[in-house]
Amino acid sequence: MPTERRPASMGCVRGRSLPGALFTGRFPGWSAGLRLGVVMRAATLMALLTASGCDDTSSAPFDPIGRPADAAVAPQMPEPESDPTPEPEPAPEQPLQLDFVPIEHDAGALRITDLAFLPGTDGEFVVLDKDGDVIHMRLDGDGAIRLGAFRLDDVWSESDAGLISVAVDPDFAQNRFIYLGYTPSRQASVIRRYRLAGDHDAVPASAVDVFAAEEPRAPRSWHNIGKMGFDDDGVLWALFGDKVIDENAADPHSPLGALVRLVPLPEGGFDVPPDNPYLDGSGHPTVYAKGFRSPWTGFWWRGSFVLGDVGLDRFEEINRIDAPGLNFGWPDFEGPCPAGDCAGTEPPWLSYGRGGSDRFVLDDPQATSSRLRSVWVAPPRATDAGPDPYDGRWDEVMLFGDAFVGYVRGRSMGGGESWPVGHLHFATAFATGPDGYVYATALGTWPVDAPVVPSPILRAVPTER
Repeated sequence: MPTERRPASMGCVRGRSLPGALFTGRFPGWSAGLRLGVVMRAATLMALLTASGCDDTSSAPFDPIGRPADAAVAPQMPEPESDPTPEPEPAPEQPLQLDFVPIEHDAGALRITDLAFLPGTDGEFVVLDKDGDVIHMRLDGDGAIRLGAFRLDDVWSESDAGLISVAVDPDFAQNRFIYLGYTPSRQASVIRRYRLAGDHDAVPASAVDVFAAEEPRAPRSWHNIGKMGFDDDGVLWALFGDKVIDENAADPHSPLGALVRLVPLPEGGFDVPPDNPYLDGSGHPTVYAKGFRSPWTGFWWRGSFVLGDVGLDRFEEINRIDAPGLNFGWPDFEGPCPAGDCAGTEPPWLSYGRGGSDRFVLDDPQATSSRLRSVWVAPPRATDAGPDPYDGRWDEVMLFGDAFVGYVRGRSMGGGESWPVGHLHFATAFATGPDGYVYATALGTWPVDAPVVPSPILRAVPTER
């Protein structure tokens, strides 16, 4: 979850990265249950966010991600066009429009980072709290009720880091497996498997290590594991940021700054699918695509991966990966290829500017004033889930937006012009429920000076404006 950026004056070690991936058989000690109070977690949150970045001993200036919208303090560089990617097709005549309506719930989480419905259940789902809680919920009437929870005691939750993502095993109805992606330290991101069955307090003890990516040189807790999921062949995919070491994104031997694909093994660890591009030893065997900076959200849809990559200075990117072995250019450039040689790299599917005068900001009357930017993407509605309250308008439409500014836009998966859909501040996850509605989550207590409130769970309700 990107929140800040490496100071521009901080040097990077150039050359091939250190070995980036491992899986181990070590299991940390686990607590006997979830007993933290909301007030204590709120106090911890305030302390972490206020002190974010203070553990760096460098004297370099500390700058937020994205450049200020105020031109008086903005870096002196040309403002990019809102969308330099051609969009030849017009928006639909009756496009998707949404209101995000909070539902009543008792999850008690301050910073929900992900949401996943559990197949074969009566509306059950899990939400993740960034500080390490996994909360088991069920839809109940117009709201949701808490069924139980467990806590991961070794979650490092400073800044971007924490308990970030969940993937549900394709055979969950039989094996009850879920996979959690989180950071146990500033340097590492891990994927571990758990069995969600019976006593919630016993779930942590079922942990099985699947994959880990480490960067011992990481200067800050940024650009970690992002979203993950399963494709149609049962292959687990996951997004990894570059850990603020730029060269990782360009090095095929590193799983950082990459989209990785792997097959979890029953006993732990992983195998690699036969169509990964580096099985000949020319790169890390799990790597499928490279050239990403901070890809914290993404999805799989009908043979393609789509991800949002948070930019450094000028552009936010949405990238579509249709083939193995593609490189999307970071750290050589962000956004569309500048004048020069970009051979061997792919252009973004969509890119746009990060300034306060960007048309996506101006299109949203509820836009939140912020110097920060963080692109997110969300998949089309699952068409096999219950009745369709959206009359087909969300069937082949992805959403994207900015976490800090709050605008939400739609775009056909066939390309074309995007359009305003609604507004949701710091959206973190979207998932289609068994009732046919799409549900969303957002951070609750954010920014640091905001009132301490739990994260909302919201139902996306069709509307017309």
